[in-house]
Amino acid sequence: MSGYTDNVIAHRGVLGEYTHFIQKPFTVNALLTKVREVLAHVPGKIS
Repeated sequence: MSGYTDNVIAHRGVLGEYTHFIQKPFTVNALLTKVREVLAHVPGKIS
Protein backbone atom coordinates (compact mmCIF):
# COMPACT_ATOMS: atom_id res chain seq x y z
CA MET A 1 0.00 0.00 0.00
CA SER A 2 1.31 3.39 -0.87
CA GLY A 3 0.31 6.98 -1.35
CA TYR A 4 2.56 7.05 -4.41
CA THR A 5 1.11 6.17 -7.79
CA ASP A 6 1.69 2.68 -9.15
CA ASN A 7 3.83 4.22 -11.93
CA VAL A 8 6.28 5.69 -9.42
CA ILE A 9 6.44 2.45 -7.46
CA ALA A 10 6.95 0.32 -10.60
CA HIS A 11 9.66 2.59 -12.05
CA ARG A 12 11.67 2.34 -8.83
CA GLY A 13 11.70 -1.44 -9.06
CA VAL A 14 9.81 -2.00 -5.81
CA LEU A 15 7.14 -4.30 -7.22
CA GLY A 16 8.29 -7.89 -7.51
CA GLU A 17 6.62 -10.81 -9.22
CA TYR A 18 4.54 -11.73 -6.15
CA THR A 19 4.06 -8.20 -4.87
CA HIS A 20 0.49 -6.96 -4.81
CA PHE A 21 -0.17 -3.23 -4.77
CA ILE A 22 -3.07 -1.01 -3.82
CA GLN A 23 -2.85 2.75 -4.10
CA LYS A 24 -4.18 5.07 -1.40
CA PRO A 25 -6.78 6.31 -0.99
CA PHE A 26 -8.87 3.22 -1.64
CA THR A 27 -12.42 2.20 -0.89
CA VAL A 28 -13.45 -0.70 1.29
CA ASN A 29 -14.65 -2.48 -1.86
CA ALA A 30 -11.27 -1.96 -3.56
CA LEU A 31 -9.50 -3.38 -0.50
CA LEU A 32 -11.80 -6.42 -0.40
CA THR A 33 -11.25 -7.00 -4.11
CA LYS A 34 -7.48 -6.82 -3.67
CA VAL A 35 -7.56 -9.25 -0.70
CA ARG A 36 -9.63 -11.72 -2.74
CA GLU A 37 -7.21 -11.36 -5.66
CA VAL A 38 -4.21 -12.02 -3.43
CA LEU A 39 -5.78 -15.02 -1.72
CA ALA A 40 -6.81 -16.52 -5.05
CA HIS A 41 -3.21 -16.45 -6.30
CA VAL A 42 -1.26 -17.74 -3.30
CA PRO A 43 1.64 -19.89 -4.62
CA GLY A 44 1.31 -23.50 -3.50
CA LYS A 45 -2.31 -23.07 -2.45
CA ILE A 46 -4.33 -26.25 -2.54
CA SER A 47 -7.62 -25.71 -4.41
